[in-house]
Order: sequence, then structure tokens, then C-alpha cells
Amino acid sequence: MKLTPDSKFMQLCVRFVALFKINFLWLLCSMPLFTIGASTCAMLACLRALREEEDCGAKFFFGAFRRYFGRATVLWLLMAFAEAVLALDYRIVAYLDFPGRMAVIVLICFCLFALILVAGLIFPLLVRYPGTIRDTVVNAVLLSIAHLPKMLLVTAMNLLPLLLLVVLPQAFILLSFLWPVCGFALIALYDLHVTDKIFAALEGRQEEK
Repeated sequence: MKLTPDSKFMQLCVRFVALFKINFLWLLCSMPLFTIGASTCAMLACLRALREEEDCGAKFFFGAFRRYFGRATVLWLLMAFAEAVLALDYRIVAYLDFPGRMAVIVLICFCLFALILVAGLIFPLLVRYPGTIRDTVVNAVLLSIAHLPKMLLVTAMNLLPLLLLVVLPQAFILLSFLWPVCGFALIALYDLHVTDKIFAALEGRQEEK
């Protein structure tokens, strides 16, 4: 088989290398933890550029990282704080015994799941439609409700590593090599595919008006 730059195999190799670079840069920039929001926005911007066959190298990544750093960091810290509060509430209520305890636990779990569900749309929305923090949160909540089935798929994909670790630890270990290579970039690419459908439907309705 003759390999040429235009062959499908070579194109696949180029895309794999690009995914590896994006995944590596995301892991590197997420190490301080408080920068996860900005690195996620940068990864999504790179994946969109990759899909459109545009430059998506380190220079592009760090440019997007700086561009989204402020708003993405605030949003990430707000979500992390809310999740930490809910997790702490759950731990406290779980050890108490009072009437209506199960109802409170169910309410806390519902709020936590709703937060994770909306979080799956926060950063794609910020990359697609850069706006204020308030507008991004409000639009993410409204679009998550309007497109609940699609957002459930996004949430399931985002929680896949955790679900595998808890439910199928052996499968998680078998796939452990995938996460540092391109696993997180692949999850983000799937999220981008689903959320773009949501945005396309939104833009279609706006054009009709």
C-alpha cells in the first residue's frame, strides 16, 4: 500500500497526533485544578478548529486559554464550590436520623445531578457564544432543559471515567492507557458533536424569526 499525505491512513494518523497534543495540553494546563475551566474551553476551541481542518497547535491552544481564562475560571470555581457544598450536605445528612431524611437526600442528589448536567453545556456555550457569566449560566440552564435527552448523553459521556472506575474498575484499568493519550479529547469531541446540534437547532429557530 502506497502511503501519501492525502491517503485516509495518513489523515487518520494526523488527526490522532492532533488529538494526542490537545489531550496532553489539556492535562498539562489542568494540573493547577483551578484552571480546568480555561483549559477545557481551549480544548473545545482546538477540537472545533481540528474538525474544520484549521490550525490547532499549541499556539492556538494557549491563545484560546488566555482568551477564555477569566470567565471560564470563575464559572469553574462556582461550579466546583456548588458541587463541594452539595457533597458536604450529603455527607452530613447521610449520618443524621430525622423525619424526611430520604427526601432531603433525594433532593441533594437531584441538585447535584442537575448541576453536572448544566455544567456539560457551560463551556461549549462559552466557546460558541462568548458572553457574560450570568448570560452563559442562564442560557446553559434553559438549553439543558429544552434539550434534556441530548444533555443526558453528554452527561453520561462526561461521567464515563468515573462510572467505569466505580462500576467496572477492571475496565477502567484496561482503558487507563487511553486517558492520558487521547481519552479526554475524545470525550470532548463527542460533547462538541452533540452540543453543536443543540446550537444548530437554536440558530435555525432564530433565522426563522
